[in-house]
Amino acid sequence: MRVNTFSFFFMVLLFSSCEEKMKRVIVPGEKTNSEKNYTLEESPQEETLSIEDIGKLANQNDLSSHFCETEIEKEVLYINEGMDRANVIWLNRGENDEVRIDFRPGNSTKVFKITVRGRDNKFASQTGVRTGMTIDQINSVNGKPVDFFGFNWDFGGAAKFNEGALEDKNIFVYFRTDKKVGKRFVGDVLHSFEEAKEAKLNLYVYKIVYVPAKNNQL
Repeated sequence: MRVNTFSFFFMVLLFSSCEEKMKRVIVPGEKTNSEKNYTLEESPQEETLSIEDIGKLANQNDLSSHFCETEIEKEVLYINEGMDRANVIWLNRGENDEVRIDFRPGNSTKVFKITVRGRDNKFASQTGVRTGMTIDQINSVNGKPVDFFGFNWDFGGAAKFNEGALEDKNIFVYFRTDKKVGKRFVGDVLHSFEEAKEAKLNLYVYKIVYVPAKNNQL
């Protein structure tokens, strides 16, 4: 029996986990009097994982169930002035939707933190916090006005939740501005969101860090 080459190719597409991400597949239908081809309906888009979900998958060594091989890159980094080694996994490295997963130096199978950054990264926290949100939007999610640290140091732009709804969610939020900041907003001094408004900084979330262990603090 002769195998239809196109039918074989289509079956390969259906059973490929990576190709399932294609929005639609066009196949020739049976010929009718009008000689029309039929197009399969666009498949529903896969729900985007939260960064918390990604953390669970990484702890279970199961990232490959949701990401293609080409989307996963592994690396070993030396930290603490070269005294310790830590495993790092990158998802979509170099893309807008990049995710960095750092594992604990003492236990390379357990996630230490997950970082997403940018202005339109599709991976967000299950709390509703995502990159690109304004400080006013963060205030709304938090239920209380947040403060933020000045810029140009290790924790530049970090938000302080002031015992709001985001306080115990194991996430850290970092703001950024595209405007020039004067000396007033440089360094580890805490500022209120009113100060940011007064200075028209137009702060937005540039980085979110999820730290599964509750005892990790800034």
